[in-house]
Amino acid sequence: MTATGAGQARKRIGAITLDQIVASVSNLLVLIWAAHALQPADFGRFSLVFLVYTLAQGGVIRSLVAVTIVVHPEDADSRPRAALGATMVMSAGVGACSLIAAGVLWAMGSPMASSLAVVGALTPLLALQDIGRFVAIARSTPVGALVLDGIWLVLTVLVFAGLAVTGDDTLFALVLGWAGTGAIAGLWVFVQYGVPRARELSLDWVKERWDFSWRSLVASSSSGLVAVIGSALLALVSGPVAVAQVRAALLLERPSTTVQTAVATSAGADIAREGADRATLLSHQRRTMSISAVVAILNIVVLLVIPDWAGKLLLGNVWHVVQPLLVLVGLRVLAFAAQSGVRAALVGRKQIKQVMVVDIVGTILMIVGMVVGGAIDDGYGAMAGGLIGQVITVVAWWVVFARYLRSDHADGAAVGAVPAGAHVGTPAPEEPGAEAVAGRHAAQ
Repeated sequence: MTATGAGQARKRIGAITLDQIVASVSNLLVLIWAAHALQPADFGRFSLVFLVYTLAQGGVIRSLVAVTIVVHPEDADSRPRAALGATMVMSAGVGACSLIAAGVLWAMGSPMASSLAVVGALTPLLALQDIGRFVAIARSTPVGALVLDGIWLVLTVLVFAGLAVTGDDTLFALVLGWAGTGAIAGLWVFVQYGVPRARELSLDWVKERWDFSWRSLVASSSSGLVAVIGSALLALVSGPVAVAQVRAALLLERPSTTVQTAVATSAGADIAREGADRATLLSHQRRTMSISAVVAILNIVVLLVIPDWAGKLLLGNVWHVVQPLLVLVGLRVLAFAAQSGVRAALVGRKQIKQVMVVDIVGTILMIVGMVVGGAIDDGYGAMAGGLIGQVITVVAWWVVFARYLRSDHADGAAVGAVPAGAHVGTPAPEEPGAEAVAGRHAAQ
């Protein structure tokens, strides 16, 4: 990698990291407020509602569209509205499923029904906001992603200030304030890329990239499955307090995982766009891991020295049940750093088959670890069991990566890479001809 290229990569990492921070702050405002306003059991129920959205949005729509377009930057440059149109169609279906689930919960008398209905109704706009971010990242214009998340953050602060004044701290009000402001931010995507035309409101783009996107769906939904299935089973074997204990502990990982995710996202996008050779690939991977390790160590230091008053200020009523888990949280952050960059490198090279296998195995290991550990020692056992599963998964990532580096594929450019010096950032007219040209790039 040249000095100029390295400098540009650092700028993109900085912008994407700032965007990830803004996005995380928006979500953390809701989670921390809920931790303060609700009792531990109610916070556990709130977390389950939030996780349903995470699985639907992050596990389904993001994996089919966001990951796919990041590793196919030529599509982000020439026809972003095709991806946005597919997003609108899929998110409408996902939202309908959430509404049906909310109806079932309502019939059962669950207090989560109305909140889930709000998320289901607003899923299409929430999905646009999220996918719009990744289109900007794929086009190497992360400032566009920062604008979308900045709008959401500002609106969230305003709405939550209103909730503070009125004293309305119900589950429904919190979900509506978070999801409603995100939906409004999603409308700005139309300003950035235009409104998809009628012919673009279809799944055609997803079908073209299906060989990659379905494997991405399986791989990316794994983390959501760990959260939802693991939390649901943990609630059965240990109760909602154990769920609250684990979910609140995971909030303490956010400072480091936010930066780690941003750096990995930037590395994956750069690898896909550059068609990096083996040396450049390793350069991206090592830089990503180094930054992630430094951030992880800082996060661990903070966890070890955080005073009791600061913990109560951050997590409110849940702090006392989280304190026993601080060391395990630090070890989880360090394990995440150990694999940071490896998955991004493989995805950037479109090695989605290997990624899918490792993600599935890791999902099974972490769910089993959480449930078995929770049955033995509630929240502490669940965190310890999940950590064991995660460490084994880290080893698997490095074994797969080492095998890939020894293969002939590691020396060649990624298929579909944008040539060096190609103009990016301004899309070509989205005419049928442009779609045909972009469709010639085969997904591996």
